[in-house]
Amino acid sequence: MQVLAGDIGGTKTLLAICDVSQADGRTGALTIEVLASSRYESRSFSGVGAICRAFASEVRRPMPRRAGFGVAGPVTNGRSHTTNLPWILDEKELAHALGIDSVRLANDFHALALGIPAVKAADLVTLNEGVRDPKGACAVIGAGTGLGEAIATLSAAGQREVLASEGGHSSFAPRSELEIAVLEFLMRRYDHVSCERVLSGDGLVNLAEAIAQVTGMTPDAALAESIEDDRDNAPAAITAGAAAGDPLCRRTVELFCEIYGAEAGNLALKTLATGGVYVAGGIAPKILDFMKDGRFREAFVSKGRMRPVLEHIPVQIVLDTGAGVLGAATLAARESQLAPQTRNPPSTSQE
Repeated sequence: MQVLAGDIGGTKTLLAICDVSQADGRTGALTIEVLASSRYESRSFSGVGAICRAFASEVRRPMPRRAGFGVAGPVTNGRSHTTNLPWILDEKELAHALGIDSVRLANDFHALALGIPAVKAADLVTLNEGVRDPKGACAVIGAGTGLGEAIATLSAAGQREVLASEGGHSSFAPRSELEIAVLEFLMRRYDHVSCERVLSGDGLVNLAEAIAQVTGMTPDAALAESIEDDRDNAPAAITAGAAAGDPLCRRTVELFCEIYGAEAGNLALKTLATGGVYVAGGIAPKILDFMKDGRFREAFVSKGRMRPVLEHIPVQIVLDTGAGVLGAATLAARESQLAPQTRNPPSTSQE
């Protein structure tokens, strides 16, 4: 079966036509082959329909009759108002606009969790070896434009089921004097300081500004100008500065990794993710050396009496930027297999 699959983020949208077949009739495992794909800047379009029409024109092939989209925002009753884009998406309206049989929407991390089994081993970087329980729950966390979290379990039939989560918007819990100072700085800026306020692209900028004020370290002229006049591009300037050895940028990225590891550990404990924790999102691959230097892992396992539990939970970074598309293809394929009365409710988790 061919399906249209999309990963719709606040910054970029990935679309693909995928061929989905059942590899294992007993467990429902799927084989997914990407036949054509393209990437688009989300803000350059008025909505998903416009991007799909551009994609159809580019690939010059008929659009499949079923589509699945992972959306960076909450999805309730087949409808979503995207978090970082001024779009309102509706399954029935999209299907009608595209002239296809059905559209299924889910939060982008719901889709990502469905796509993890299809990610190749070469696209996974291990941060903590652990011992994976193939029947255990797994967790996905990813910092990018925002912070997404998802939880997946296996049904009795061996099919992956995703649980809704708004974990990225839970409260930031500082663990050191510096992190407490960061929280105090951000409390003067936001009514609620969530994990996303420090673990995201804009979170990197927030951390740099807070560290500069707390420690007296000053950004160089180029970074200061970027933060002031071009905030959307400031995260890239910070990660580039860290790689080049700039003291403020380096400390910012180091603290980011520490907080990231701590929140991943929190998620692992709350879900008892013995099936593994997967770190996704666009930031981790850009700061891979920092993620691998031990800071993330130490913050992940540093949970007092629970340290032995966390030391046994595998943690891997997902390098495959198309994992969300694979999950969206799974979403579309499942739609054709589910009768309306047994269809699962859409996810309400959020990046």
